[in-house]
Amino acid sequence: MQSNAPVISNEAFHALFGRITDALDPYTEGSKVGVMVSLMSAYSAYIGYGPTVETGKGSSPLALWGVLVGRSGVGRKGTATGIARRVIEAAFATFAEESVVEGLPATGLGFITELTERAEGTLANPVWFIEEEGDALLSNARRDAKVGVYLRKAFDAQTIAHKTKMDDLRVRRPHLGLIMHVQPRNWAAVAGGKDATGGTWNRLLPVWVSQSKTLPVFESSDAHEAIRQAARALRQAGDFARQVDTVTVPGHVARVFEAKHRPIVEAMISTEAMSQYAERAMAYMIRLAGLFALSERRDEISERDFDAALALVCYSIETIAVKVENFVREAGDAGRTATEIYRALNIKAADLREIVAQLDTIEVVKGHSAKGTGGRPSMRYIYVDSSITEETNELHSEVAPEIVAEKPAESAVPEDGTAPEEETPSFLPFLTDDEWDEIDAAQNVTPEPETAPEPEPVEEPAVSEEAVRAFLSSPAGAEMLQEILKGMMASQVVSAPQEDKATKAKASLRSRTKGTPEALFQAPEVAA
Repeated sequence: MQSNAPVISNEAFHALFGRITDALDPYTEGSKVGVMVSLMSAYSAYIGYGPTVETGKGSSPLALWGVLVGRSGVGRKGTATGIARRVIEAAFATFAEESVVEGLPATGLGFITELTERAEGTLANPVWFIEEEGDALLSNARRDAKVGVYLRKAFDAQTIAHKTKMDDLRVRRPHLGLIMHVQPRNWAAVAGGKDATGGTWNRLLPVWVSQSKTLPVFESSDAHEAIRQAARALRQAGDFARQVDTVTVPGHVARVFEAKHRPIVEAMISTEAMSQYAERAMAYMIRLAGLFALSERRDEISERDFDAALALVCYSIETIAVKVENFVREAGDAGRTATEIYRALNIKAADLREIVAQLDTIEVVKGHSAKGTGGRPSMRYIYVDSSITEETNELHSEVAPEIVAEKPAESAVPEDGTAPEEETPSFLPFLTDDEWDEIDAAQNVTPEPETAPEPEPVEEPAVSEEAVRAFLSSPAGAEMLQEILKGMMASQVVSAPQEDKATKAKASLRSRTKGTPEALFQAPEVAA
């Protein structure tokens, strides 16, 4: 899947965070976007509740909750966060020792207890959570509804209260940064659900990460000097941000945002499920732009800050596995054809096979071929509601969708391959000859081998319910369908897509600004 991962624009690597990420890149196999999002998340926690951005809906705190979505073993999620953490520990030693928490509690009581232990009275101190077992958290958090409630309140810095016979806890203005590591299949399982689009998990910013390069195992790559210089610059930016109350957006920049940045994000979110991410995407553009400005020791957001924020948000939305999963989920039991996915998401059949091979939530079903044409069977991609699997679970098994006729077990297909003349399976509609011919012609448009040009997408015609019912009541129709079913039932099978055996292409390394750490991290001049 590496070769088909979304590509992030260089515009995202902006301001101090971009310069630090560039300087650290030679010393890590983690992806640059994973390093930068980890760094920004920690910085957003350190600066606390103080600096906010004023919008028409009120004050927006600048906390960043990031999710590194990558395959186990090759995503290098821990590697990306690890080198960013070394910079944080060097820049903010006391904060790193007292306010960095390993693991996000999976119960409401555990979460608020963690915050109160670091609070002064009822006023929360900032915390940075590092959750490297995000797959287990997503599963465990389902058992306690208060986890989602408290996380939603914390994201907006609203007071959290937990009162029982044994406990009476209250935290005002909670402020926390979060970085979580998740496998693609487990993030896809929650990305389109209620807790994502309507509540908790859409408050996180997912970014696809993968191994950026291979470094020698036994050759020392000492990043000490780069980390030292990065930490010094980040400490200066952090001290500045803690003195700022409000980050403003000048009038001319606000007008550019409305005319340029906002329409781009809204245009990208085309399906019903993805459209529910629109409001959070806008909120994150503001938060990211504010963090970029503060890293340069500015209390005003510039157009360039919004450009970088837009590039990062677009990359998040373009996480391909999440987009495909959401689009297929919307179709319900009917699923989607490769043609429909191509038309909606512009993903070709060859790429789609590789993407779907990484998602346990999507199965591929082969249907019938067009009557009398000898063409290939059509393929439909169907969402399967599988439970979240922990990354360390070696007993995970994939469950294929059950595509069988609704009839007694003894009526199964005999060993000689002939189909019994039983009632029509529930998933096959009753249609007229003309309607069958139209559907067969449309579904016969299947992907050619990779060496041949891709076929033009063909829209599948809809069949009215009235036509189905009319033919159902026709004796001639019932007789004709029996003949059709004889040929169809024998060839109907369920198969999973084969993973592309081609060697995964390594992500290209971007050639960016060269120079010493001192030059890269030189503090910008601040206007009087």
